[in-house]
Amino acid sequence: MSTTSSQFLIDGKSFVTKTDGDTATVVRTATGSIITQQEKDDAGTYYDNATDTIDYAKIHNLDFGPNFLDKLGGSDEWMGKALTDKVYKDAFKKATGKTSPNLSFAAINEANLNFESTPVNSDANGQSNSRRSTNLRYPLNESHAVKYDYMQVTAYKHEANTFASSSIGSGFADADERIGVSLGKVFLPMQPEGLADGNGVDWQNGTANALEVGALKTAQAGIMGALEPGNVVKNVAKATMETGLSEGESLLKNSGVSNNDIASFFASRAVGNNSLFTRATGKVLNPNLELLFNGPQLRSFAYNFRFTPREEREAREVRRIIKFFKKNMAPQRVPSKLFLKTPNVFKLKYIFKGGRQHPFLNKIKMCALQSFNVAYAPDGSYMTYDDGSMTAYNVSMTFGELNPIYENDYDDDSNDMGF
Repeated sequence: MSTTSSQFLIDGKSFVTKTDGDTATVVRTATGSIITQQEKDDAGTYYDNATDTIDYAKIHNLDFGPNFLDKLGGSDEWMGKALTDKVYKDAFKKATGKTSPNLSFAAINEANLNFESTPVNSDANGQSNSRRSTNLRYPLNESHAVKYDYMQVTAYKHEANTFASSSIGSGFADADERIGVSLGKVFLPMQPEGLADGNGVDWQNGTANALEVGALKTAQAGIMGALEPGNVVKNVAKATMETGLSEGESLLKNSGVSNNDIASFFASRAVGNNSLFTRATGKVLNPNLELLFNGPQLRSFAYNFRFTPREEREAREVRRIIKFFKKNMAPQRVPSKLFLKTPNVFKLKYIFKGGRQHPFLNKIKMCALQSFNVAYAPDGSYMTYDDGSMTAYNVSMTFGELNPIYENDYDDDSNDMGF
């Protein structure tokens, strides 16, 4: 059975320790000072939304020898200070009861540490102007001693493209280059059926016969003539006539095209019946069929999650997760109701053992949530717990990437799977 210490503050952050046998967990609490969004982002799954706490570090050595701390949800900067600053070690010793009685929390306070709560930002009317970001996860009682892989979904406020001038003059910025405010995260278990990607490129049939190529060259010459200095009309007429005659002579001399072929071709076009050319000549123009690049394609990702809450707290968390997706995918109305604003967007990430991007799974660009479906009775019968929660939920969702994948996207990091 673990023992929880009194609350103490170090550098403006409030903590308790939970001692269990020969080890203890340093837990960041929000009672003495609010937990910032940056702390939540750093913590990942070590943040518990239900209790508003973060498991910051594990004291694996209550003798407090070298490297007595193991990192959990605390930042690297905090860990570095906690391991080297004697004030931190003294506070942990006192909290876990592993120090002499002459060291008190009052003494720690005298060591120039801040015990005041962090104020909440407010406007002139005293109303909070900071939008609270939510961190949700399923299942709730994962053991942090075991490093799980998981899927992280972060919602962001959509930022419109302002077409700002750039060095290349395009003004188009990818969605990942104009990320808005983070609105919260959901941590979900890996789903095998959703771990797939498919890259596609749009190629289409293209044709061009010899007469069309000749007409193209003639038109090009006319356009180039318009760009030359002098009399524009005269330049265009001269360039068009010269090129047209040259192309016609080349076809007659070198391609085996007769006057009748040329006359029949343009005559059939004039009357709107191209098959008359074949009737008149017994030929068809070689279309020079080729598969031509027509543009990129966008990828989509489909997932299916089954939620089976095992306790009242987890049932509430599942409800919050479902509402999180529904709310952030919904279009937003301006107060006048004259316009609709783009829904919030999502960043999907596969996390390897509670930390970095998974090195052997694909990365995903910023996405829109295109569909979200919930089955409240997935087993074919209506069943609830005493509090009204359903015994199971099946959730299916489809995300679409906002931008295509380009060749240079694979140059970012050679030590992962890429996109």
